[in-house]
Amino acid sequence: MSYVELHCHSNFSFLQGASHPEQLIARAAELGYDSLAITDCDGLYGVVRFHQAARKFGVRPIYGAQVTLTDNRRLVLLVKDEKGYANLSQMLSAAHLANEKGQAPITWEMLSQYNRGLIALWNGVGGGGEPANDACWFRELFGPDHFFLELVHHHLPQHETRCEQLAELARHLGVGLVASNDVHYAHPQDRRLQDVLTCIKHHVTLDSAGQLLYPNGHRYLKSPREMDRLFARWPQAVANTRRIADRCGFDLGRLSASLPDFPLPENETPDSYLRKLTYRGARNRYGDNLSERQKHQLEHELGIIRKLRLAGYFLIVWDIARFCTENDIRCQGRGSAANSAVCYCLGVTAVDPVGLELLFERFVSESRSEPPDIDIDIANSRREEVIQYVYNKYGREHAAMVCEVITYRGRSAVREVGKALGFSLDEVDRLAKQLNHFSHGDELNERLAEMNINLNDHRVKLLLDLVGRIRGFPRHLGIHVGGMIITRRPLSHIVPIENATMPERSVVQWDKDDVETAGMVKIDLLGLGMLSLIDIALKLVEKHHGLTIDPAQLTYDDPKVYQLLSSADTVGVFQVESRAQMNTLPRHKPTRFYDLVVEVALIRPGPIQGDMVHPYLRRRNGEEPVTYPHPCLEPILKRTLGVPLFQEQGMRVAMEAAGFTPTEADELRRAMGHKRSRERMEELGARLIGGMIRRGIAEEAAERIFHQLSAFADFGFAESHAASFALLVYVSAYLKVYYPAEFYCALLNAQPMGFYTPATIVYEARRKGVRIFGVDARTSQWDCTVEKGAVRLGFRTIKHAGESTRDILNAALTERPFDSVADVVYRSGLSRRALEQLAVIGGLDSFGLDRRQALWAVMGLVGRSQAELQLHTPENGRNTLQPMTTGEQIVADFAGMDLSVGPHPVALLRLRLKRQRILSAEQLAHVPDNTPVTVAGMVVIRQRPMTARGFVFLTMEDETGFINVVVKPQLLTRFRREVIHTGALTVKGVVESSSGVVNVIGHWFAPLEFDERPMRFKSRDFR
Repeated sequence: MSYVELHCHSNFSFLQGASHPEQLIARAAELGYDSLAITDCDGLYGVVRFHQAARKFGVRPIYGAQVTLTDNRRLVLLVKDEKGYANLSQMLSAAHLANEKGQAPITWEMLSQYNRGLIALWNGVGGGGEPANDACWFRELFGPDHFFLELVHHHLPQHETRCEQLAELARHLGVGLVASNDVHYAHPQDRRLQDVLTCIKHHVTLDSAGQLLYPNGHRYLKSPREMDRLFARWPQAVANTRRIADRCGFDLGRLSASLPDFPLPENETPDSYLRKLTYRGARNRYGDNLSERQKHQLEHELGIIRKLRLAGYFLIVWDIARFCTENDIRCQGRGSAANSAVCYCLGVTAVDPVGLELLFERFVSESRSEPPDIDIDIANSRREEVIQYVYNKYGREHAAMVCEVITYRGRSAVREVGKALGFSLDEVDRLAKQLNHFSHGDELNERLAEMNINLNDHRVKLLLDLVGRIRGFPRHLGIHVGGMIITRRPLSHIVPIENATMPERSVVQWDKDDVETAGMVKIDLLGLGMLSLIDIALKLVEKHHGLTIDPAQLTYDDPKVYQLLSSADTVGVFQVESRAQMNTLPRHKPTRFYDLVVEVALIRPGPIQGDMVHPYLRRRNGEEPVTYPHPCLEPILKRTLGVPLFQEQGMRVAMEAAGFTPTEADELRRAMGHKRSRERMEELGARLIGGMIRRGIAEEAAERIFHQLSAFADFGFAESHAASFALLVYVSAYLKVYYPAEFYCALLNAQPMGFYTPATIVYEARRKGVRIFGVDARTSQWDCTVEKGAVRLGFRTIKHAGESTRDILNAALTERPFDSVADVVYRSGLSRRALEQLAVIGGLDSFGLDRRQALWAVMGLVGRSQAELQLHTPENGRNTLQPMTTGEQIVADFAGMDLSVGPHPVALLRLRLKRQRILSAEQLAHVPDNTPVTVAGMVVIRQRPMTARGFVFLTMEDETGFINVVVKPQLLTRFRREVIHTGALTVKGVVESSSGVVNVIGHWFAPLEFDERPMRFKSRDFR
């Protein structure tokens, strides 16, 4: 076979290519190709996935990119060797970093500097000069053996003419010809999708796209035989594809990306310095007299770290944790790093793995080729300081963030494809709003039918087809939540770097999975709102109570804390405030720290889909005996009552029950943690089940074990990760028990986070006896504050105050408190809209004006100069404006802050609801199981978990507490508008009461009408 396709775009040529890299490789293998190139526009975004797929299908990958010069000429650059790869990566980095995001024109200087090791193909199009002159310049730059004129023929007359002209030019200049199909998709039927992508890119419809679309559908991956026939007049162009392919021998798998050397004190090696720091930290963690078990574990870990030459990595992470500690930035390592006693002693993690008997090999193993993965949670309000410290310490050439490939999901796919197909903006908007972010294809059919859209219409069928096919396609690059790459050699030699949308940030063109596959070391610096909350609350406790609380010194055995958790009083408590966790806690009844570790891990998609939750709870409560699939598994599963809940247990089960080697068990571990893990778990299933049967485990039990382990592929926690989170569960619950005012104040200041809106937090705090005062221009600060044991709302709660106002406002308050309405208007920095909101929420009441009078005064002052303010006394409407009623005040509060410190809105209706025999949340708690009831409240949360088989769960709220409502799939179809889009509901249903958990199984839903004008309530939906 002679022909090799050397010009091929995947969907990582954003909104141009219409096939995944894997689809192109699979099609190439099907057509008999032994080699294939990937040449996406302006980047190497998809090369890792392309490389993996090529290995799987036995196709040799060739790497390259299509670049655009500043004069719009386009070159295909193919990597010949390692030098060529580094040069291409550096060239792309230079272009991206010198321009705005999304633009990467290549200058002549860049081509001159980075051309070695590259083979260039040019199709003669673009530029303002003569093609002969341009081709001559390219020949001189790359050399006659590394520059080819590219023939592309899509059965168009102009292509025939151009091929003839380029063939003549090649003879004249003494350069080679090369054939290509400028591939944009794998199969002929993908042409429609490519057209739609073009429309999305240019913001046009198919009907108006005109010449923006390619004139025919020939840009698919054609067979070598078809390309031989197409270029029969230029056989040398076909033959040269093979010659070029044979010269492109670079293997991405050999790419090296080692860490930089960590600066060491004199006379220290990385291992000796790590040992010194570890034992110094061990004395702080364990005391001066280490137990034999502690010493053995530390020596075991240090030995493996030395053997694998990982000391430098641990020192780099220790240095980041040290920076946080020295700068009073609260941080805590999590994930598998918490399995390490060395990490614990270095202050990177907060969990004692020796005491919890955690498996170090889940974190670092001699059988693993890739480096360990350490995640550090950082108070999100301070995380940027840590990221910039890493940038500054190692330099922009050696450090960057990992990208997040933003893909088309339910809503975005419908919006973009619908607009391209010519659906009206109103139709597209209404349809998209019916879906959530992760909606699937079947749901789109249902929503279209509900909107009375004809499913047999050609355009509708096309919408359904294309939305399904575009789902998962890359849209653009975002920033990973915290992953950073640090390398010894310049990072741009390994992967191109781009500017991020955030200032002072740069990202690599690969996501976390690609980075891991390429063997690069990623350190996750993750923002965690709960650490901010804890930090704020502890500082408030110190300020108002004179107590310094160190979470590390808590005993984690306080019965009052476990009583709060067992009663599911967990609004604002880390990880256990969801409806599912609240339903589980009264059944679980945690009484010790390890119960919290289990609780954190239990309510996850993995254990739920693996049918682990209910067996564990029944065994915990003595409702069924503890059994094991095989006696050999008892030591592994004893702590979790015979039910596998953690990834470490999955590894141990595989080794003990199926005879997996540590390497095979680690392969299982990686499959369980990989975002594309379901397929990999299926591949391991036969080996796992077969191994268990050979060891005497019954086939039914073996299949059940595999089903449980494969559930981790959707989401299962490492035990160490759960333990790290359990620490924060306890600390946040402890603060809520003993310092509620400080806790709720911190919770409001840490927003947005968690499941509940500020309105719900305020009402919940008041039900718990914490007084909440409204915004007061005389006494409020930007943040909420604690004032005489109560919480005073801050200016931040005003909708249109805006972060940009904060510094101006704080400077004004530092100078002196506000003493009049005019003073607020003149010095606060608040916008007109924010000032008006401040007036109508009662924030100016302390100046002797009611809300409408204050609004009148503000409207008379805004826009006047300071001198005018001194000359004129504005009318205040004191004699003509009627004070707001209580209901009007609540409406104004929600309009201005999305919360109110007045009565709960439902409280205003209680007399009417009582006459209608509509129960409150407090009354509902005492209703027997299976009793018909009617309830009403504001909807504060809507959830539809992946594991719920179409059920929707509502959390409603009235003045007495929460009401849990279950909506069955068939009723969701009937009452979709009410359930999904109504802020307050009346629900008729039947009580389901068990173990202190009360739900209403709804069967009729209607909007709850208020006496005042409609109130707009915010809820947190489908998180």
